[in-house]
Amino acid sequence: MNSKKIFYICGGITFFIFLIIFIWGIFLNSGDEMGYAVLSFYIIMPVTSFVMALILSISNAYFKWLYPIIFGLIGFFIPPIVFKGSWGWIALFFSMIPALLGLAIGLIIQLIIQKGRHLTSKPG
Repeated sequence: MNSKKIFYICGGITFFIFLIIFIWGIFLNSGDEMGYAVLSFYIIMPVTSFVMALILSISNAYFKWLYPIIFGLIGFFIPPIVFKGSWGWIALFFSMIPALLGLAIGLIIQLIIQKGRHLTSKPG
């Protein structure tokens, strides 16, 4: 698959999930804040960021280095907008840090795969 296509698919999926989290947060009912925060910011956002960055990194996709920055910033802005509060640096842990971890682990996996291919290739 084309590396640009992989980036656009992963970015689109992430953007769609983050948009759902944002819209859900805008229409929160009173008393649902804790469940929303735990489910959205501690489970869905980090898992999405990690998995998509891992896929981008393993497949050596186009703009894989920009993914943590772009979606890390989007994830950074959602909690203060939804909760109408101050900007907390903890919001970086919701999307940017998992994306960086996914990128790093994906690069390690990609290096292991390339090394394995190199060792199994026969000199011609």
